[in-house]
Amino acid sequence: MTHNKFIRLTSANYHSAYKIHVGAQFSPWSEAIFCDCLSGQYAGFSLEQDNILIGYYMSLFVLDEVTLMDISVVADFRGKGNARVLIEHLIEQCRAKNITGIWLEVRQSNSVAIELYESSGFVLVEHRKDYYPSAQGYEDAMIMTLTLAETQ
Repeated sequence: MTHNKFIRLTSANYHSAYKIHVGAQFSPWSEAIFCDCLSGQYAGFSLEQDNILIGYYMSLFVLDEVTLMDISVVADFRGKGNARVLIEHLIEQCRAKNITGIWLEVRQSNSVAIELYESSGFVLVEHRKDYYPSAQGYEDAMIMTLTLAETQ
């Protein structure tokens, strides 16, 4: 049986999560930006299974809303429900803090992530044209939100 463990990311333990970020993103954040997301109104958590770091998420808390800034799972652990485990953890954290909604942006081409978000209750709010750099130039971002106030 797999044992999941969540660990809050800090300036002392973020290095492996940053490596996952760099390996998963077309245009990754600098290490300095990643580190900036570990303090203040930000919160990041890593997911370990059987003492192996397999994913993480970063979020930004502003008043009663949260923005999911980044989420990623190691390639070998994708397609096994681990991103859903991370999303559910984020939702639990938000409910515990009486957050009313979660916002995120996702590449229009990332159909796997979009399906995960939709099945978790997120709805499309708008498109941002040519937002993300891509191999073909730029691609649109989809802005999605999950309202928690109605589900608490």
